[in-house]
Amino acid sequence: DTAQSVKEKFGKKLYNALLKGEIPDLNKILDRDDITIMKRAIFSTQRHCLPPVTTHNMIDDGNDPILNTIRRIGLFNNRTDRVKVILHPEFLSSTSPLLPLDYEEFVRGCHLGVFPSYYEPWGYTPGSLPQPSLCQNCILTNVCDFPFHQNSNKCSSIYIVDRRFRSPDESCNQLTQFLYGFCQQSRRQRIIQRNRTERLSDLLDWRYLGR
Repeated sequence: DTAQSVKEKFGKKLYNALLKGEIPDLNKILDRDDITIMKRAIFSTQRHCLPPVTTHNMIDDGNDPILNTIRRIGLFNNRTDRVKVILHPEFLSSTSPLLPLDYEEFVRGCHLGVFPSYYEPWGYTPGSLPQPSLCQNCILTNVCDFPFHQNSNKCSSIYIVDRRFRSPDESCNQLTQFLYGFCQQSRRQRIIQRNRTERLSDLLDWRYLGR
């Protein structure tokens, strides 16, 4: 709100100066009141503690398994933490005031989607999105509702975690290896991989799946 109000005042002063045929002095176009308001806004948003890792207040957060794991591992988004966590326990929607993005838009902005559920219903894996939205490298399992497990590993852009024939610990280790390997890739390698994934979208056309 502060930025918006200062921007409007700045815009009017800039417009008036240009109408007079003058290039405004940017050092004078903001007056003392504007600077005071901005300083107040900066001070009011400063915090001396770490920001919360979740975007919402959780009911019974002391028993939430995700939050308890975050606490146990100590991922509190310290400046020195190489992994930052943002838990958003809500469906994505363009009408959300916090993250105004639809699910498909959010997926397109991610480097890697991880869907390690024992059962992932058709509709939320990247492959089930309207075409041509399959443009995201992803990690799936061989028990999720996904149609081409057998050929997935060959394309090296969709990773399959074996949850059918391995123990939970073995599946976790396999998932860890996939994540670690992906993080070691260069930006160029990730782009090539993403393009491979996009080319797979034809396999998920219902004209093909129907047969």
